[in-house]
Amino acid sequence: MKAYLIDDEQANREVLQILIQKYYPEITVIGESDNLNTFLESRQIQENTDLLFLDILMPDSTGFDLLNQLQKRTFEVILVTGFEQFALQAFEHSVIDYVLKPIDKDRFCSAIEKAKKRISEKELLHSMQKQWDDRSKIAVIKNKKTFYVNCSSVAYMVGQSGGYTTIFCKNGESYLLSKSLSSLESECQDIPYFIRASQSVIINLDDIVSCDQGGSGYIGLKTNDFEVFLPRRKKREVLQQVEAYLKSKS
Repeated sequence: MKAYLIDDEQANREVLQILIQKYYPEITVIGESDNLNTFLESRQIQENTDLLFLDILMPDSTGFDLLNQLQKRTFEVILVTGFEQFALQAFEHSVIDYVLKPIDKDRFCSAIEKAKKRISEKELLHSMQKQWDDRSKIAVIKNKKTFYVNCSSVAYMVGQSGGYTTIFCKNGESYLLSKSLSSLESECQDIPYFIRASQSVIINLDDIVSCDQGGSGYIGLKTNDFEVFLPRRKKREVLQQVEAYLKSKS
């Protein structure tokens, strides 16, 4: 795991260095800075960083300025600050944890463990997705020709009567398969981005653009502006799966 430190006070950066070296020697600190610009202006540093330790209040800026500019970040963030009042704002920015100065060793280690778990989950998910994207295809027949469709290109599948299923792809193509939805669900059970959202629909979580939790609830997809309404008895389970998957990618 690679870490980067941002704090305007050198003494605070040195404390973080000491704690990391003592309790987590497997973490490599690839750099540090007393301001935001060095990190913001280097895409290479951002891409090489797994975990960012970020101060909040600095002379000319705040840590939230950085988070606002890097909303699609791939690294995890632990905020390290002397002020309690920013906790709510911190979690609104999806940071992994919030550690107060002076740093308590147990609190520091707890934050690191959370980060390690999240990063490990993301790496596993990325590995699984890459395997499926590279290997997994669905054989479909259209106009008497066989096509092999990448699972990742499928937006949703709708079960039809008679044991058939229609597959709708992100590029607008659709195919009718002589397989039941349950059969396809079984074949795709190890693909993390597919979930059965209702009795007749399987969706690709990467295609979600909206989610309404009111009433029975529904999920909106980008492809075809498709909306799937969630059965009341299944609503909570589906929304938890959606939240867990999207959180693992954030």
